[in-house]
Formats: sequence, C-alpha cells, structure tokens
Amino acid sequence: MKESTRSVLLVIARTFVVAGCVAVVVGARATTGWGHLAIMLAALGGLLAVLASYNRRFR
Repeated sequence: MKESTRSVLLVIARTFVVAGCVAVVVGARATTGWGHLAIMLAALGGLLAVLASYNRRFR
C-alpha cells in the first residue's frame, strides 16, 4: 500500500471515529444518570485517543 493511500485511509478512519464519538456525546447528553455519564466519558476518551494519535506524528 502506498504511503499516500495509507494517509488518506487514516484520515478517513479518524474522521469516522470522531464523528461517532461526538454523536454519542450529543446523544447521551439529553439524559441523566451515571450510566449515561459513563458513556459520555468513554466517548470523550475516544476523542482524546484520536487527538493523541494525531499529535504523535509531530513529536
């Protein structure tokens, strides 16, 4: 696989993960409870993981 193809696929995968995490946070925001808070925290953790993987390239 060419490096440019790999980069494009990685950007697309990160975009889908971020969109999914944001959708989960927004969806769980409307309700209250510890379970929904845990779901939102897990989604925020996913966003942080995507950000960390993006920033690892610039070390």
